[in-house]
Amino acid sequence: MLRTALSRSSVARSAASRGLPRAAAPRLARGLASDADGEDGVHVDMVARMWSCKVKDDPGAYQMDLVFDSFIDKASQVEGVVGASRLLCKSYWDYKLILKFEETGALKRYLAENGEHDALMREYLPQIEKLTIDGKVHQQSFVYDDIE
Repeated sequence: MLRTALSRSSVARSAASRGLPRAAAPRLARGLASDADGEDGVHVDMVARMWSCKVKDDPGAYQMDLVFDSFIDKASQVEGVVGASRLLCKSYWDYKLILKFEETGALKRYLAENGEHDALMREYLPQIEKLTIDGKVHQQSFVYDDIE
């Protein structure tokens, strides 16, 4: 298993090198914790599933919002879903939807074969793909943290 380990000092240096205020470094470091085998690593609290695609223009983004609003209404009924966010770049028309889960187990159950993910994708993926410029929708899972 490939593992990237970070130390608290490397997070502080990394935050400073990205131009984050010095006060942000301790908040980033709080996201690190020892895992079960005693090595330093990224603490997993919340997780997320992201859908990423490109839309043609503002009206296309609006149509995608309508589809994802309906998707979010149904996804919010899934056990462990705790929120959603949408990102839109109005220069390059990159569109991203993030569905947040309270913990890893909830995301795993959502993604399980013949689970809620499969049912939602059967219903919504064709609509989403039609609104993209190339018919492609990338999906990926992430560790999710709100850094305050």
